[in-house]
Amino acid sequence: MSHGEQSPNLVIEGDNLQVMVSLQSQYSDTVDVVYIDPPYNRGGNDFRYSDARYKDPDADASDAVYITNEDGGRHTKWLNYMAPRLVTIQRLMADHGVVFVSINDIELGRLLMLMDEVFDESNRIGVIAWKGSADNNRSRIAMEHEYIVCYAKSIKKVANQWTTPNDEVRDALLEQYDAICLETDIYDERKKRWAQLVKANKEAVGRLGNYTELDPINGPYQSARRVHNPKPGGYRYGVCEDGVVSASDPRAYAMPLNGYRFKPETMERHIQEGRIVFPKNRGQIVQMKDFLVDYRGSLRSVIELDARAGAYRLKSLFGKDFDGFRNAKPVELIEMLVGAAGGKDALVLDCFAGSGTTGEAVLQLNKRDGGSRKFLLIEEGNGEDLYARTLVVPRLRRAIEVDALPGGFTFLATGKQLDRKAILGLERDKIAALICQTDRSGVRTGIRAITGKQWVIGANQRGEALALVWQGPTNSRVDVDAINAAIAEAREIGLTAKLQIYGTTCTISETSAFTFKQIPDEILLNLNLEDPEEDDVVSFYGT
Repeated sequence: MSHGEQSPNLVIEGDNLQVMVSLQSQYSDTVDVVYIDPPYNRGGNDFRYSDARYKDPDADASDAVYITNEDGGRHTKWLNYMAPRLVTIQRLMADHGVVFVSINDIELGRLLMLMDEVFDESNRIGVIAWKGSADNNRSRIAMEHEYIVCYAKSIKKVANQWTTPNDEVRDALLEQYDAICLETDIYDERKKRWAQLVKANKEAVGRLGNYTELDPINGPYQSARRVHNPKPGGYRYGVCEDGVVSASDPRAYAMPLNGYRFKPETMERHIQEGRIVFPKNRGQIVQMKDFLVDYRGSLRSVIELDARAGAYRLKSLFGKDFDGFRNAKPVELIEMLVGAAGGKDALVLDCFAGSGTTGEAVLQLNKRDGGSRKFLLIEEGNGEDLYARTLVVPRLRRAIEVDALPGGFTFLATGKQLDRKAILGLERDKIAALICQTDRSGVRTGIRAITGKQWVIGANQRGEALALVWQGPTNSRVDVDAINAAIAEAREIGLTAKLQIYGTTCTISETSAFTFKQIPDEILLNLNLEDPEEDDVVSFYGT
């Protein structure tokens, strides 16, 4: 099932460890950014553990049970669950790749030690505190934040400074403002045209759409409440258009509850530089001008973003009564992380896809800056609720339609286990799908499936054709006639003469025009089973 013709974006239903192992043939050392939101091990219904799957990811998970707070081995089980997944993630990452892991304080310490072991402590980039809620309950410590741990595969290969898509948006907006200034020197006309520009591009500019005001000298700005002191003990004086005055001066505007955060001489300088916004009513508090030219979209160690935004987004897509996934991460949060750590063509992996937030974030970023980022989402679901097909797929479809997002996705589901005998027993379309998913010429970029042809079944990014001769395990011989016909068909659809052709046997020697790939040996080799035994099994994905 696909949404968007032959989309390289994948939504895969199945156990994430099993799926990632099977993806290694095409995606080893290729993933640019990983974001995962694994179980926090709260002791509720967020973490199921299987002893059978600990030993064998392909095992029947019928023994999986939810881990409670009374389980004395709950932390060990969580580590046993996470360790092989992080190791596999590390293998999929490119040398310059970066991984973000959401977590709260329950497993933060153990996660850091595990990440240090898998990625090496020297590759730790940092720990982000995300303040997502306000806790007014009476307690010892009001918990209002959780964490995002960030590591590199090789920190020496990661840029020393990260920029974000908003930095490019800022530059584009400033270019447009300069053009307005060249066309007119009348302030009111500039202000009118600037407001029209921002309004017309509201979706594309995102949070920078708040820079709606215009300063005659320094250009676009937004008003910010940054004169307040965050706690009692601030500076107490009066502020008016003429400068700093006595607090009792009738010209003074209202003073913030905790006083001002700036010393009087600093506030005086801000006033003289035109950085203070004076309200019409002196009973209000002055604000500061944040100029667009000063904006920097760097990723901060502390992020303030309402955690409810994730649930609100799902309600906006599925209706106000939707209550199917309460802990969805905000799209804006993933946009920040992926936008900072990955380029416009980044390959993004989320193997704990949940409600599919990462997929939507990638598409939203691509719409905003014209990027070509791709995503790999893996989700097994929770017990009998298969989120991949019941939530992720519908969510992405609706987001694409509602927001006119570019691109689409392909849905894949884990199917039967394959050994040599099982491969040879597949029908032609299943063999073709398996080849397109495993052929190594599609590393990173994937194979573009081609249907409706007699011979050609796909093409890689270089325009080389993949062809298949398949009439069952005993009658799928590649001969001169088949090769010539496949080459002619490839040329007809604009592919290069270089051909990779699959079959069970070949009657002639390879030439510069074609390479023979034997079934099933080539498929098993690409699935990392170089010397397959009769009992070896791997996962097969069917569309």
